Amino acid sequence: MKILIDSYSTCMQNDSGGVQIRIKKIMELLKEKNIIVDYFNKFSTKLTDYDILHIFSLNIENYTLIKYAKEIGLKVIISTVIPIKYGMKIDFYRHIRKLPIPTTYRILYNSLQLADKIIVETPREATFISEHYKIQSRKVIIIPNGIEETQKGNKEIYDLLGKEYKYILQVGRFDKNKNQLNIIKALKDTYLDVVFIGGPKNGDKTYYKKCIEEAQGYDNFHFLGWIDNKSPILKSAYTNAELVVMPSYSETFGLVILEAGISGTKIAVSSTLPILDYKALDGCYSFSPYKIKDIKETILKAVKEEKNENLKINIKKFFTWDNVIKKHIDCYKEVKDEKNSNKHI
Repeated sequence: MKILIDSYSTCMQNDSGGVQIRIKKIMELLKEKNIIVDYFNKFSTKLTDYDILHIFSLNIENYTLIKYAKEIGLKVIISTVIPIKYGMKIDFYRHIRKLPIPTTYRILYNSLQLADKIIVETPREATFISEHYKIQSRKVIIIPNGIEETQKGNKEIYDLLGKEYKYILQVGRFDKNKNQLNIIKALKDTYLDVVFIGGPKNGDKTYYKKCIEEAQGYDNFHFLGWIDNKSPILKSAYTNAELVVMPSYSETFGLVILEAGISGTKIAVSSTLPILDYKALDGCYSFSPYKIKDIKETILKAVKEEKNENLKINIKKFFTWDNVIKKHIDCYKEVKDEKNSNKHI
């Protein structure tokens, strides 16, 4: 079984990101299982050398490759990684797709129709794909992102901060969706120190600058910039935090939640996030990302309460990479068997 992996062109260009972490880990684990797996290189790769093309993140860039792969008999799997919004727009463009209008939605719709299997990360994403792109449920498989169990971090984060104190942690790039601004507005008149790890998205510093300006005059906000996801400083930041917050308006998944939970840290997240559909995350605190008062009250409550040890146990049990990679391999075997059986028809 030979697997070929591709994604959008800038997938590996950011300093961090759930998609690139996911791809690298799946690549590593497949090789450990002695499965042949390579990245697609448009200048040297021959698709005919492979059994399956696996695309990570549904976007218009890969449509030509998907179409060609199907023409030469390759099986195609798409891990969608799409925001669960704009359903009405998708429905509208789906209805006019037969008109000669080359819309983005038309290309995405066609890509999904060509796919042999579609991997989604949450039940809510599965429902969204089936409802708005009219994909048969038999083609959709739910496989969450995985998380590695980590040892408790040391004190490296305090070396960076300059002293030891209790703090709230938010990890992620700075953009409007990540909603750092409302965290600052909610907590600037409190006793709570807040540590931000991350930087502007793709060089757009407008939102980041706005957050810095909102925090001016308050010494309880600490902007640390990007930290490599394999750095001991990041592990230390998670395990020493009083609470990790994810106030995003939307997330396809939300890997930060698992990274925090596996570290044994309390978590407070937006009630809008589909990852909360998993029973394993019942121990999280939740709030409306739109309501500053709700954010403030939830965080103040969470920091006063004891850690929920069951949260770490449940995350460790359900989201391990061993389970995740097994489900991927089962999916590959299923579509490969379909390919082989079709040869005999």
